[in-house]
Amino acid sequence: MTEKNWYETEADGDRGGWYAPLSDSPAPAPSRKPHSPWKAAALVLGLLLLLVSSCLFFRRDGEGEEPESPDRDFAFQWDFGRDGAPSLPDGDKDGFADSFQDFFQEYYSSVESAEPCDIPTVEAPEGLSIELRETREEELSLQEIYRRCSPFIVAVSAYPDESSDLRYSWGTGVVLTRDGYIVTNSHVVEGACRARVTLQDDREFEARLVGNDSRSDIAVLKIEANDLTPAEFGRADTLQVGDSVVALGNPLGDSFRCTMTDGIITGIGRDISYHGATLTLLQTNAAINEGNSGGALINSYGQVVGITNMKMSNTYAGSVTIEGVGFAIPSETVKDMADALLRDGAVLGRPALGITVGAIPEDAAEHYDLPDGLYVSAVSEGSDCKAKGIRVGDVLTHANGKPLTVTGDLVGMIADMTVGDTLTLTVFRDGESFETVVALVDVNDVY
Repeated sequence: MTEKNWYETEADGDRGGWYAPLSDSPAPAPSRKPHSPWKAAALVLGLLLLLVSSCLFFRRDGEGEEPESPDRDFAFQWDFGRDGAPSLPDGDKDGFADSFQDFFQEYYSSVESAEPCDIPTVEAPEGLSIELRETREEELSLQEIYRRCSPFIVAVSAYPDESSDLRYSWGTGVVLTRDGYIVTNSHVVEGACRARVTLQDDREFEARLVGNDSRSDIAVLKIEANDLTPAEFGRADTLQVGDSVVALGNPLGDSFRCTMTDGIITGIGRDISYHGATLTLLQTNAAINEGNSGGALINSYGQVVGITNMKMSNTYAGSVTIEGVGFAIPSETVKDMADALLRDGAVLGRPALGITVGAIPEDAAEHYDLPDGLYVSAVSEGSDCKAKGIRVGDVLTHANGKPLTVTGDLVGMIADMTVGDTLTLTVFRDGESFETVVALVDVNDVY
């Protein structure tokens, strides 16, 4: 059999992601001006936001074809805090562009919107939802966890072509119900027009889409089966750093289906920016790899407490080696998003400003004489921000009179509001500041 080409995503320096083919000779990295090593404090505070490498699925290309660039590229908009922003090398201030707008156009890689999922859809019955259960009294052995949990792990193949099976994305799914509802990551099915689910007993089913939400990276599929083993979901909000967990998924293709790795919870409440939204994730050192997307993070009682979706790259900045830093969407978030998809086919009613912002690196603030604030790198059509004249290149310094220095300042404020509520933004432009009142819109209308 002719060997197929495998693709994975790796971290693009300190911003963005790119696809690089795995081959006998390494693929060249995109050309970028390198940054110097971080200061110790910046490394500690900025590591998480700067180094997340990829969504954990990979793509295969067909036999006899030349390797192609995958038809979607997940560029990550990093939300730097002032402490987490890397500095340019000392004495290399000539690296700055003539204007700060030109500098930030390069500094903040553009955020690619998720491609639509064109898989045929189906509606779920009323009242279907995920139940989160309390922990059991007795912990299970690793062998017992595998025996109990492996039946609800499935493989998901998503195809961008109606007729050909030669190119596809590979990921994992978790069975929700006996009659064929399955949760996975949205990025596994984005850009696809059909999907296939393979069970642990090798049966295959064509899948239909109940709904997907790129902002939370959750999707729900449906297959025509009535004898599946559903997962039991537990509560992630009771987890503590040091708790034992295992990851179950399908890394690196069909040959390694239903691989289990063990570890512990190594961090809670890690904020990672993805598709213009902030995902609050669990961190684990249980090994996860490309193909694990949509798989299960399971506690010592055999309960799913997260859906794995991201990892850090193996190396960064040459001298920094990274091992065992993976992430999962907590079960409470999975429930909220999946329940909305099961109920409405979409996640409705989430407020958004319709802009993409990022903190300003200290060196750039000094060089361009910019105030503390958030740089506006994109403004969505249909947003009230667009209607009120907010534009790329503006710096937001305050919201409702409160200073803005990191994106969490703004995200946290919006999280407690609803669609239609207003914010008073203080905007710095052309050396002057002014205020404007903008209304929040439904996130589905602007992203």
